[in-house]
Order: sequence, then structure tokens, then C-alpha cells
Amino acid sequence: MRVLLINPYYPISETPSPPLGLAYLGAALEAAGVEVRLLDLVVFPYSKKMLESELNAFSPHFVGVTAVTMTFDYAAAVIRDVKSIDPLIWTVMGGPHVSFCAQETMRALPQLDFICLGEGEATIVQLVREAHDGCRWERIKGLVYRQGHEIHSTGSRDAIPDIDAIPLPARSLIPLGRYRTLHMPVSMTTSRGCPFQCIFCVGRKMLGPTVRYRNPSQVVDELEYLSGLGFHQINIADDLFTANKKHCLAVCDEIIAREIEATWTCFGRVDTVSPEILERMKAAGCDAICFGVESANAAILKTIKKGITIDQALAAVAMCSDAGITPHASFILGLPGETPQTLKETNDFGKRLKDRGALCGFHILAPFPGTEERYARNIKGWVSRS
Repeated sequence: MRVLLINPYYPISETPSPPLGLAYLGAALEAAGVEVRLLDLVVFPYSKKMLESELNAFSPHFVGVTAVTMTFDYAAAVIRDVKSIDPLIWTVMGGPHVSFCAQETMRALPQLDFICLGEGEATIVQLVREAHDGCRWERIKGLVYRQGHEIHSTGSRDAIPDIDAIPLPARSLIPLGRYRTLHMPVSMTTSRGCPFQCIFCVGRKMLGPTVRYRNPSQVVDELEYLSGLGFHQINIADDLFTANKKHCLAVCDEIIAREIEATWTCFGRVDTVSPEILERMKAAGCDAICFGVESANAAILKTIKKGITIDQALAAVAMCSDAGITPHASFILGLPGETPQTLKETNDFGKRLKDRGALCGFHILAPFPGTEERYARNIKGWVSRS
């Protein structure tokens, strides 16, 4: 069997990195004996003629396209083009957007045959095997599929308990040189899942509330490999790298013991850092941490279930500065309860953090499918259910 994976267009201004999720899917498929190619439309200009040439050359049985909300329209256009070129190719989509808008997506996009829900490695491997063994799609957990005019769902699949068993990302499928030329970072993960309940974030629902950690030695094997690829920066893309002190320190100690010289960044919470952790992270090569502060208004922070205070944010920024790590504070504007006064509070607080050495980013709230915020707005009629 042959599978063509496609990364749809994503603006370069958003600083994309090589598609880690597709690299994981590619590795899982290759381990199952499937022939895989990856077409990255972030760094290659797209045309239907180019797609047709790729399909004719490779003759895939499946074309799989990933999608976040920002890229969904581009991904859907590719799916339509695939079916117009060769109606016999099975089309499949995955990613957070379609995982939480599966029925709506299948109805709006009749050219789409399957949606893989949530974590996709085991689902897509079973899908390809079933295509070879009898097409009994109902046997596959985590799948939405079309049967005649009806749309069926087999429900969610349990999270993969041992993520060390997942093959390392098949980055050989990706045109890494183009990302290096564009001065983009490369990413990796050390865990999956998020234990926190922020109402605007889809990470917990996509990967589960129980955090599953990779073996620190295997994590550092991968980081050491990435450090030799010539990227200026490695992003540890866990939802929260600092959430578990033992895991965080174990990874840092392994980097230090091997004397690996690599510059990396991560995401953290302001209530999960300490001088001990930050000093060890700095010694291991961390030069920046991004904190989701979201708002300076205590009532808004409570409404969005953030579970932090602005005093903790001030303390985290001060600790980062003392450790020699650049703190980034991210804010979301337009959260429930936002008023001109709360916007001013947040803006003024951002200035205080900048005066203490932080970089600040301000973003407009996007009520993504799958989030509690999206659901609440749907109930109030603020967001279309389609």
C-alpha cells in the first residue's frame, strides 16, 4: 500500500516548523510496511497540476491531509483536487479541527472518505491495513467514515499508553533544507497530554488529560540528532514542558551529562517554574520559555479556568531573568468578560512585564472547535454550528 501525506499551506509569517505530526504518522506507516511520501505545501508552491504530477508518479491508495482551523480551507481544497484527479483514491483528514467538527466536515466535503479522530498513528495504520484486508471500517476505533449516503463514527480511540513505543518521526520525508533556509525552528516533543482545563485550549481534548512522558534518554537521543541538522533553534512543543519537575530535570540532566550543545525553547506555566528548574534548564541549553498569561484580570483568569495569578506571572518572569532565560508572555484578548477596562489592565500589565525583561505577544481569541469556549459561544448563538 502507498500513502501520500500532505501538509497544507500555512503562512510563513506564523513561523511554521517541519510538520511533526505528519512525520509521526509517516513513521508509524513505514514501520507497518507502507510506502510513504510527504508533500509539504508550506515550502512548495501548490498547483493542481503539481498535485496531478505527484499522484501520477506515486499512485497512492490513500491521500492524508492534516488540518488546524487556520489551514482547513486549504486542506479541503486539496481533498477536492485529489478526487477530481482520481476518484478512486481514498481521502483522509486528521488534526484538531476535523476531530471536533467531524460530522459537519463530512457533510460539507463529500470528496472526503475518512476522518481520523484525535491521536492518529494507530488509527491510520489500521485504516490502511483494513483497506487491504476487507474494508470493514467499523472495526477501526477513532474513525469517521462514509458508507453510501450515511456517515458513521466508531467513537474515540483510547490514547496510546506507552508513547516510547511510537516510532520516532520520519523526518527524512520532509524537505528540512527549505525550513533551514527560511530560518525556521525544528520541533520535538517529550510528552503528550495536558492536565489543565483552560476553556480556550484544545490540547487536553486532543491528547488527553493524563500526561504520558517519554523516556528522558530517548528524548535526548532525538534532541542530539536534531542538534546536528543545522537548525538555529529546537522547540520542545509539549503543552507544558515544566509541568512535571522530575521529568523536566531528568531531561535537562541527560543533556548536561552528554555535553550536548543545542539551543532550545519550551512552553511552561508560571506556577510550575522555580530557580532550581530554570537554572538547570539554562545549563541544558534553554534560552526562552513561553508562558500563557492570557489576562491580567483576576475574574477573567478564573472564568477561563487558568488557575494562575498575576503575582505568579511577575515571579516567573523575575526568575527567568535571574537564570538568563528570556521569558515570553502570551496574552489573549477578547476572553469572556473582556471590557475596555480589562483590556487596559492587560496592556498595562504587559508593560510591567516588558520592564522586567519579558517579551509580550497579544492575540485575538479564536474559539476553536472542541474547546469549552467554542461550545459556550455556540449555545449563545455567537458561533455558527457549521
